[in-house]
Amino acid sequence: MKKAAIEVSLGFIIAVVFAVVLLSLAIMWLRGMMSATTGLTTDLTSQARNELQRTFGGTGENFAVFPSQYELEAGNGIRLLGGIKNNAGDGRDHRFVINVLPSAASNEVCPEGDIETCSGPDGGRLSDYMKKWVTWDHSPKPIKIGSTGEMWIEVKAPSNAVKGTYMFNVYACYDFGGDLPAYTDCNAETETSKIWSTPKPLVITVK
Repeated sequence: MKKAAIEVSLGFIIAVVFAVVLLSLAIMWLRGMMSATTGLTTDLTSQARNELQRTFGGTGENFAVFPSQYELEAGNGIRLLGGIKNNAGDGRDHRFVINVLPSAASNEVCPEGDIETCSGPDGGRLSDYMKKWVTWDHSPKPIKIGSTGEMWIEVKAPSNAVKGTYMFNVYACYDFGGDLPAYTDCNAETETSKIWSTPKPLVITVK
């Protein structure tokens, strides 16, 4: 009787172990399939947070992006941070927004076979295409005087992206005088009193 019970227990344990192994293999296979289908997004927010704190603590910078340059395989992406230190001269709390805009690229043509997603109102410009690569935190960020805040930014190179260097400018604006520009109004044409620091470059190399 005891021998039969032990045999049943061993059989049950072996079955459970076998099921766990199969489940682990299935999860790994699914992850591989998802990676192949949707690409990988490398999350560097923890590292970026540390680097931004180091930058704000050791320099006079009050706006930074980390990393400011990165290499990507076509189809893959990166999640990074833009950081702001509120050291406003008026000594007050403020709200901030950021905007990410294409600035230049080593390739001046749309990827072959992707005319639809690379076409703009003027017949097709690479900058219109590059705008589709980037998403970020559009919401206003309140930051107390003397404190720092962060906004996430994601860049994903399409699977058919042409190899080369793609450059963006990250703008930051704040509510000096009471009014906060919409993130879409935060750019090179924004009135000087609303611009926070100088725009920061973000360089993505597709390899």
